[in-house]
Amino acid sequence: MLAGDSATYLFGVIPVVHGSYSSSIIPAMLSTLLLKYVEKLVDRITPEWSKSFLKPLLIVMIVTIVTPITLCAIAPLGLIIGNGLQSVINGIYGFAPWLAMMLFAGFMPFIVMTGMHGAFVPASMLGISGVGYDLMLLPAMLCSNTAQAGATFGAAFKTKDKEMKKMAFPAAVSALLAGVTEPAMYGVTLKLKKPMVAACISGGIGGLIVGILQVKSYAFVTPSMTSLVQFISPDGGKNFLYAVIIFAVTLVLSFVLSFILTKGESEEEAVEETELQKSAAVLTGKVEIEAPVKGKVISLTEVKDNTFATGILGEGFAIVPSEGKVYAPFDGVCENLFDTLHAIGITSDNGIEMLIHVGLETVALKGEPFKAHTGNGEHFKKGALLLEFDIDAIQKAGCEIQTPVIITNAEELGGVTVENERLVIGG
Repeated sequence: MLAGDSATYLFGVIPVVHGSYSSSIIPAMLSTLLLKYVEKLVDRITPEWSKSFLKPLLIVMIVTIVTPITLCAIAPLGLIIGNGLQSVINGIYGFAPWLAMMLFAGFMPFIVMTGMHGAFVPASMLGISGVGYDLMLLPAMLCSNTAQAGATFGAAFKTKDKEMKKMAFPAAVSALLAGVTEPAMYGVTLKLKKPMVAACISGGIGGLIVGILQVKSYAFVTPSMTSLVQFISPDGGKNFLYAVIIFAVTLVLSFVLSFILTKGESEEEAVEETELQKSAAVLTGKVEIEAPVKGKVISLTEVKDNTFATGILGEGFAIVPSEGKVYAPFDGVCENLFDTLHAIGITSDNGIEMLIHVGLETVALKGEPFKAHTGNGEHFKKGALLLEFDIDAIQKAGCEIQTPVIITNAEELGGVTVENERLVIGG
């Protein structure tokens, strides 16, 4: 609770912690993660013929029920943790102010993202209205905000990505002149990662100096270059000079670190280079892939389906399964899990595209003998369970259990051979 506020009780029973989440992203991410599983659940229980109208309706109904859970449990989480963090920071400050401020300023971006900074606001306002100054929140934010500005400027000057430049310069100016760091954090430093590291290091060093010099803020204003006057002491002294020095040191240091750490190539160029490296590794090297299903390996020519037997879809082999499980033969991602769960298309991290078709004519079973353990877009490790299927149920339905395993981009990869019941690609 903030400043002694009492909680609001939903339905007269469930306490809801008061707080603002205007700058936070974690509560939204946690809520989205929860709704992801809601969507997957609804997708599984909704009949195929009714998905177009029943699935959205059920999701809306469940979301209506889930929303109070989000408001009561997930969203206030950052604030509750923030209260605990405040106690920790205050405790450290009691015996080592320099350490407390270094940690506080260094991790301030993540504290803001989680909404935990709200727990420090009442104490800051109370300090200014009581003793006349704030020793913690606002001086720490001066370091953090300035570091975000410097790091974003560094990334803007270093990157060759035109779109990133367009975003970075206004975001840096916003952080520098107004102390509004959200565009810089979410649009640049967090996205590029290394500028965020530069900002945290620089902010932490600034916080260290703040703690040593005991820099104070005499007004509750978001710290920025245009609001440095908030550090002018009514009694005179060097507090303002210290604040200006810390501002300059943090800005320059974060700029230099970010410029050094940020990659010069654009994001698109980096992706293209990575993909070329992956392809080259496959084309020039010999890659062996174990069978994804336990059982007897047979030639595609033995498959009782001309589409597979003639190699129209690609090269590979087939398996007569002895166990109703499909395991990942490599690290990769699920590209296409069929609605009927009888087939799955996967792509390895180095560009190998594989189709695993469980049985023949099993699409007619409408998913009944199958159970999925992955989903479209999900990444998996080698050996992970992807699918389960009931061999007896498939056979009782009159379907063949021969399971073709096809490399659909075999030509691009230098061809496929079968050696020791393994697929050998390239080489």
